[in-house]
Parts: sequence; C-alpha cells; structure tokens
Amino acid sequence: MNNKITSERPRFKTRILDKGLEFSIALPGVAKEGLEVTLEKFLLTIGGERKSLAGEFQDRDLEALRYELKVELHEDFDVNNIKATHQDGILTLRLEKRQELAPRKIDILAN
Repeated sequence: MNNKITSERPRFKTRILDKGLEFSIALPGVAKEGLEVTLEKFLLTIGGERKSLAGEFQDRDLEALRYELKVELHEDFDVNNIKATHQDGILTLRLEKRQELAPRKIDILAN
C-alpha cells in the first residue's frame, strides 16, 4: 500500500454578493478538525486533509488526500471579518467589502 499523501487543488465556486463575496470549496471527506484556514496579509490559504478510508467502500479504498487552495484577496475586502462555515464537505467563506467602501446614500443639502 502506498503511504504517500496525494495533494490536489479543491474545486470551488465564487459568488458575488451585494456586500461582498462568497467562496464555496468542496473538500469531500475532510472533517472540520482536518481543516485549516489561514490569512497572511491578503493571501488566504485553505487546506484540509482527508484520512485514508481503507476498505470502507465495497472493495475500494479512498486514499489519504491533502487539499490546498491559495487565493489572493483584493484590498477592498475586510479581511478581519471573514466568516467560515463547514457542512457536508463544503467549506463556505464569506467576505464583506470594507465598510468605508460599501455603497451609501449621499445627502443633498439645500442652499
């Protein structure tokens, strides 16, 4: 049996929201405890490791797998308020635009 962990880039989709951006990253077989999301300046790194599931799927093995995705974020986003949820093998990250860049109404004063 091969003990080497294969590494691959996870599939993901991006959705533009009124107030920001949402990433949905597919990490099948990765438990919440196996996830790691880090941010250095504007570089967001998403990693996860699936443990080997030897013999659990009718004579087929799922080997251990390491996922890694790096995303360079634009400075328009508030990197101090990233929200992350994990459900059914999907990691969802929501980023909002910095408050000072959000759309706002300008009051018009009369002379």
